[in-house]
Amino acid sequence: MQNDFFVLRSFSLFFKHKPAKIVVLFSLSLFLGFNQGVTIVLLIPLLGLLDPSQHTLAQNKWIEFLTTILHKIGLSVSLELVLAIFAVSLLSIAFLTYYQSILQAAYQQEFSHEIRRRLFKKIISSNWAFLNRKSKHNHIQILTTEIPKMTVYYYYYLGLFTKFIFILAHILLALMISVKFTLFVAGMGLVIFVLLRNYLTNARKIGNANIQVFTKMLKHIDDFWITVKMAKVHNSEEFYYNKFEESNKQMLEYQYKQIKNRAVPQLLFTLVGVFSLILVVYLAYNVARLPLTSLFVLIILFARIFPQFMGVNSDLNMMLSNVESVKMVLNLDMEIDEMKFENKNTTEQVTFDLSINIKNLNFAYNPNNPIFTNFSTSIPAYQTTGIIGPSGCGKTTLIDIISGLQKTQNGTIYVDDKVINTSQLSAWRSKLGYLPQDSFFIDGTIRENLIWDAESDISDSEIMEILKQVNIDKLVCSQVKGLDTSITNFQYHFSGGERQRLALARVLIRKPKLLLLDEATSALDSENEAQIMDCLMKLKSKVTILFVTHRENLKPYFDKIIDLSYK
Repeated sequence: MQNDFFVLRSFSLFFKHKPAKIVVLFSLSLFLGFNQGVTIVLLIPLLGLLDPSQHTLAQNKWIEFLTTILHKIGLSVSLELVLAIFAVSLLSIAFLTYYQSILQAAYQQEFSHEIRRRLFKKIISSNWAFLNRKSKHNHIQILTTEIPKMTVYYYYYLGLFTKFIFILAHILLALMISVKFTLFVAGMGLVIFVLLRNYLTNARKIGNANIQVFTKMLKHIDDFWITVKMAKVHNSEEFYYNKFEESNKQMLEYQYKQIKNRAVPQLLFTLVGVFSLILVVYLAYNVARLPLTSLFVLIILFARIFPQFMGVNSDLNMMLSNVESVKMVLNLDMEIDEMKFENKNTTEQVTFDLSINIKNLNFAYNPNNPIFTNFSTSIPAYQTTGIIGPSGCGKTTLIDIISGLQKTQNGTIYVDDKVINTSQLSAWRSKLGYLPQDSFFIDGTIRENLIWDAESDISDSEIMEILKQVNIDKLVCSQVKGLDTSITNFQYHFSGGERQRLALARVLIRKPKLLLLDEATSALDSENEAQIMDCLMKLKSKVTILFVTHRENLKPYFDKIIDLSYK
C-alpha cells in the first residue's frame, strides 16, 4: 500500500508539469506504437499486387481493394510503386518518431529544471532552525545527482508505456497472420519475464546501496576540503585517500553489479528469442506452409516483438534502480513547505534611531533547559553594545532572535517603540549587517566577494571609500588587478586580519543600521583585533554595533555591556 502511494505521489508531481505535453506524448506513443507494425504488415497486400496467386482468399480481398484504388487514381501496379508507398510510410513514421524524441527530451529537461528550481527555492526559503540541523551533503546530492535520476525514472515509465503499445500492436497484427505462432512467441516472452523477476528485486537493492555509497564518498571529498590545511600539516593525506578509496571501490562494485544485473536478463531474452524465432520459421515453412510474403512479415514482427520484452525488463530494471532517488526527492519536497521570498519592496518601514528593547523574552531549544526566561534588556542606537558571558549562555542565540532567525516562545522586540513581527521582518533585515567569526569567501574576484549580496549597483569608487574606512584599501590596490584580482582558496591568500577587514567592508557595503558581530575577532591576534576594533569605533556614529564576545579585553570598547551570566 505504501509503495502504491509512493507511485501515485511521484506521478502526480510528474503530470502536474505541463500536462498538455504529456497528452501529446501519449498520443504520439499510441500512434507510433501501432503504426510501426501496420507499416510492416502493409507489405503483404502491397507485395501481393505483384503476384496475387500467392495469397489466401482474405489477403486477395485486400489486394483487390488496393488494385481498385490504384486504377481509379490512374496508377499502374509495379515494384517501384510498391516500394515508393512503403518508403513514404516508413519515412512518415521516422519523422514522427524524431519529433516525439525531441518533444520527450525537452519535457524531461524542463521537468528536471522545474524540480531543481522548486526544491532549491524551498531550501533557501526555509527557516534557519531547519537548515541548521540538516546535512548539506544530502541537499547537494539531491539537487545535483538524484533529480536527474528522477527524470530518468519517468523517462523509463514513458518507455514502458510505448513498448507495451508496440508489443500489443504487433501481437494483434501477427494474430492476423498466425494465431498459434503468435501465442507461442508471446507466451515464451512472458515465461522468461516471470522467471527473471528476481533480477528486478535486486535492481532496487543495488540502486539503494549505490546511493548510500555515493553519499559517503561525497562526504569524504567535502571533509578533505574543509580540513585540507590540517591534512597537509599532519601529513595525513593517506588517511583521506584511504577513506575516499574505500567508498570509491564500493561504488565500483555496486555499479558493476548493476551492469551485470541488467546484462544477464538481456542475454537470456536474446537466447530465448533466437530459439523461438528459428522454431517458428521452421514450423511455419515446413508444417503450416505459410506463403513466403506472410512468413517474411511474420518473421519481421516476431523479430520486433521479442526485443520489446527484453526492453520492458530492462526499463523496469532501470526504474527500480532509481526508486530510492525518486523517494529522496519526494521526501525533501514534502518535508519543506513552499514559501515565498520576503517582499523587499514592502511598504512597511522600520526606523532605528533610538533603541532596541527586548521585553519578557522566553526561548529554549530544549524545554527542560531554557536559555531565556522573562529576559529583558535594551540596546541603544549609535553605540557599541557588548554581549558577554560564558559558553552556552545564549550570546549567539540572542542576536539570532534579534535578526529573526530564531522564533521565540513569547516575548516582544521593539525597534524605536515599534513591535517587530512577521510583516516588518523583511524591512528590519534590510537594515542588518552580519559578521561571523569565520568569514566566507567565494572563488571569484575581490569585487565579486565585496558586492556578493548587495541589492543595488555599487560603483568602484564607493567600494574603495568603504575599503578606506576599514583600512584595507592599500592591500587591494597592491594586487596586480586590483578589484578584479581572482581569488581561489581565499582563506589562504590573505592574513586573518586582512580577511576579516575585507569581510567587514562587504557588510558595510550593505549600508546597515545595525551591525551584528558574532565573535568577529576571536580568531585574531591582539594587533589585528585592535585594528578591527579601531575601525569599528570610527563607524559607530553612523551604525549601531552589537558585539558578541567572550574576551574580557574588549570591554573598554563597549558603551554598554549585556552580561548574560546574570540573566
